Amino acid sequence: MLKNRLFILSMAVLPLLLSGCDGRTSLIEDTPLAASVIGSPENADNSRILVQADDISSAADGFEYERLFPSTPGKESIEHRYGLDRWFVVTIPEGMEAREVAGRLSKSEAVRSIEFCAALTDPSESDDMTVCDIAPMTKSAAEPVSMNDPLFKSQWFLFNNGDKSTFGQTCVAGCDVNIKDAWSLCAGDPSIIVAVVDEGVKYTHPDLEANMWTNTGEIPGNGIDDDRNGYVDDIHGYNFIDDGPISWNKGGDNGHGTHVAGLVAAVNNNGIGISSVAGGSGKGDGVRIMSCQIFSGSSHDNAAVAKAIKYAADNGASVLQCSFGLGKYYSDRAFSESLSAVKAAFDYFRAPENANNSAVDGNIVIISAGNSHNNFAEYPGAYRDYICVSAISQDNLPAWYSNYGLGVNIAAPGGDNTFTLTMLSTLPSELKGNDYGFMHGTSQATPVVSGIAALGLSYAKQLGRHFTRDEFEAMILTAVNPLEDRLSGSKMGPTSSFDLASRKGGMGTGVIDAWKMLMNVEGVPFVTVKTGTDASIDLRRLLGEDASKIAIKEVSISSRDSEALGLKEAPAVSQGILHINCSKMGSARITVEAVAGGAAEGTDTDMGGKLFKRTISIVSRENASNNGGWL
Repeated sequence: MLKNRLFILSMAVLPLLLSGCDGRTSLIEDTPLAASVIGSPENADNSRILVQADDISSAADGFEYERLFPSTPGKESIEHRYGLDRWFVVTIPEGMEAREVAGRLSKSEAVRSIEFCAALTDPSESDDMTVCDIAPMTKSAAEPVSMNDPLFKSQWFLFNNGDKSTFGQTCVAGCDVNIKDAWSLCAGDPSIIVAVVDEGVKYTHPDLEANMWTNTGEIPGNGIDDDRNGYVDDIHGYNFIDDGPISWNKGGDNGHGTHVAGLVAAVNNNGIGISSVAGGSGKGDGVRIMSCQIFSGSSHDNAAVAKAIKYAADNGASVLQCSFGLGKYYSDRAFSESLSAVKAAFDYFRAPENANNSAVDGNIVIISAGNSHNNFAEYPGAYRDYICVSAISQDNLPAWYSNYGLGVNIAAPGGDNTFTLTMLSTLPSELKGNDYGFMHGTSQATPVVSGIAALGLSYAKQLGRHFTRDEFEAMILTAVNPLEDRLSGSKMGPTSSFDLASRKGGMGTGVIDAWKMLMNVEGVPFVTVKTGTDASIDLRRLLGEDASKIAIKEVSISSRDSEALGLKEAPAVSQGILHINCSKMGSARITVEAVAGGAAEGTDTDMGGKLFKRTISIVSRENASNNGGWL
């Protein structure tokens, strides 16, 4: 009878590794090795290991084996480039242990290194997973928006008007992702797919079903791999732990994947449940969710992660949404060498040849920073190629649990269990008795960023824009509202307070803003002003250093945009300075029409200047500074 399995990579050129990331020697004792062994067999699940080998047939002689990654037709060359065609699953016979088999395989000259499988940070065991029932809402805390989802009023991270009776006494108006005006420009695109690498997503959920990715090459339930991609009946994704159908209600599951998916793309404007960042406008235009299951009950390992990432790349995902951790490594190199299978799969996903949309020449990886309130991010999020997300709560301050510091790139709302509400999203009712509930953590902040990234891709496609992956990632990291000026004094966590100054420089570039992301896609500069105050904006950055001498002919704003900002008077310009007073939090575009080379535009009979127009975006927030942005 066969029971245990181990994984083998056939790869010729990687350095030999002598110890794990924590410095513990992990070579199998008293064994003459041609290869190093990474990790500790005592901490592994004793069923899987990863091996580099030049020739699998000679290395695993006497053992049964198969490829770890099914090959995708047409992608053989890129699979070979990243070494994915040289990973194998070796079955360990009854009566043997992974340690013993690793020792035998390591004697082969064809083997280069062996890596024991590492357990992931299980979201059900982390401190971000407090779940509570939805309290009945007696009033709406939000202004009317185009979405008719009844629970939108409880989603402070989408729109926060500072209603302390709803969002808690410490909530700050404007502490949200500024989504409602962004929806007027774009609410999603069904060709943009977000792969949720997590617990299984309940694809039959009434608020998710219409936005689930569907594999049209597969016939549901016939037990056949119709599209020959190596996976049977993978209709909405695949369960890479159990090697079968997606599940979400096994013992040990808590709905984490379904909750994450709802934050990205629950169906908007369908008259039920919640709203989401990129769930569309109710016209079938939401981005799609692909469920890449790497947790199943209490089961999880890095081999499943590697397979899930490759699957996402091969089946059309543009954004990889990862709310999990693989450990606390001390450097990018240590992570790459200790989890080389996962790293190879990440590289494969990001490869330009695997770009799955017309807007960007590469796919985007977004990962949580972790919930251990350490001054560094956990891997893989900390790796330099990925966008790593920390969490704030509705007081517009760092959440007490959030990792910060080295490796953290950007912040997003993640909630805080010391307050009234955390992050409301979808849940499997089989587990919690309700289709919706609250969770908090960097696990929740990350899908907010993933949703905004997907929204940006949707808008770029809508406009026919194209960017390099580096350009697009820079747009994400600069589409932010400031946090640093609020980091003074202390904040109370569940049991003790912490110094906010310790978070300075450690939460990333700022807090993600959906409107600013879309402005970055447009190429429109934006400036943030404080709601309810007279703001003066120096236009020299927009019109040129001598803007005070340029003739401003007209400043125009649409009625919709004027209403979004609550303008009681039209904006005006004098001496190159734009004056505006926004009575409401909102976002809008203003067009400045000017003449270069004279007081008036030239005509057939009179010499004059050249007429030109520039558009800027105004973002009005109650928590902005008083300096009028550019002055």
